Amino acid sequence: MAASFLILVGGYTSVITSLRFTPSTSSLTYLTQSNVGVQSPSWLTTHPSNSSIVYATREAWGTTGAIYSLLLNPTTGSLTSKASISTGTSVSNGGTVYVEVLSDGTTLAASNYNAGSAFLVSLGSDKLSFSGSGQTLQFSGSGPLPNQLSAHAHQSVGYNNEVLVPDLGSDKVRRLTKSGTTWSESGSISFPAGSGPRHIVPLNNTLYTLHQNYNVLTQNTLPSLSSGTASQLVANISIIPPGTTPTTNMQAAELLYAPSTSGSSSSPLLYATNRNDPTNSDAIAVFETTPSLKAVAYVRTGLQHVRGMAFVGPNKESTSELQPRLDT
Repeated sequence: MAASFLILVGGYTSVITSLRFTPSTSSLTYLTQSNVGVQSPSWLTTHPSNSSIVYATREAWGTTGAIYSLLLNPTTGSLTSKASISTGTSVSNGGTVYVEVLSDGTTLAASNYNAGSAFLVSLGSDKLSFSGSGQTLQFSGSGPLPNQLSAHAHQSVGYNNEVLVPDLGSDKVRRLTKSGTTWSESGSISFPAGSGPRHIVPLNNTLYTLHQNYNVLTQNTLPSLSSGTASQLVANISIIPPGTTPTTNMQAAELLYAPSTSGSSSSPLLYATNRNDPTNSDAIAVFETTPSLKAVAYVRTGLQHVRGMAFVGPNKESTSELQPRLDT
């Protein structure tokens, strides 16, 4: 295990905070804050081939959604803005809540929550610039609950040659494919009305989906589009710690996957965050995935409204949780 890790923390301010985490003492040290001109940089990710390249979303309302590319100084933790691009939302919609580098290393996929759309753009050769203006795919649909008046794309995850987009507003995971230079929706997986699929983990023809409104983790088959086979439900399990009441205001948020370590016979794990626990200490629910999906632990965080969570370290040695001020 490394002696320490650098952690970048975004949120609903105009700054990104850099911290140093030391596992041996479980301590966090403040390094610096960078104001890089991004309003509400709520989601951060790095390029898989160069961790000094950081992408931040602009989730602010009342302005257009956007992605910013930033350059990180790993010693000081400071960030410098290099380029930005609109994600195709109107001024009133905004709300770019997620961005991911696809496996080709040359494409970014983003989701616009309030606008209910996905955005894909090619990167320049330096991975800091953007090539062209990108493509926005607008979705339509709704659900029965107050937070489902329209489509609400909440994530955009690369899987084989697809991009999967959980649509919290329409109770679907949409399947996007590319033909030539153009992306389009080629299929979808539907879930019970009102469930609110928020974040997903697709893996080996299996789709794990965390549902914000129902506070459950589901497992579905994920057949290839070319097979013409419909997805089937395999498991549906609550993520709320047993005995927790009341659960009225609780909402699921983040889902992470950790594979088994090399040579280990232990099961791969899924980590799902609860929010707004009545004890004021949100829990992370831990699930084994083999031989079947099963909840095995609930870890209290001492935090309220745990919205984001990320692994720290190349071997996923630790998790870090974020506690933002607002909710989408």
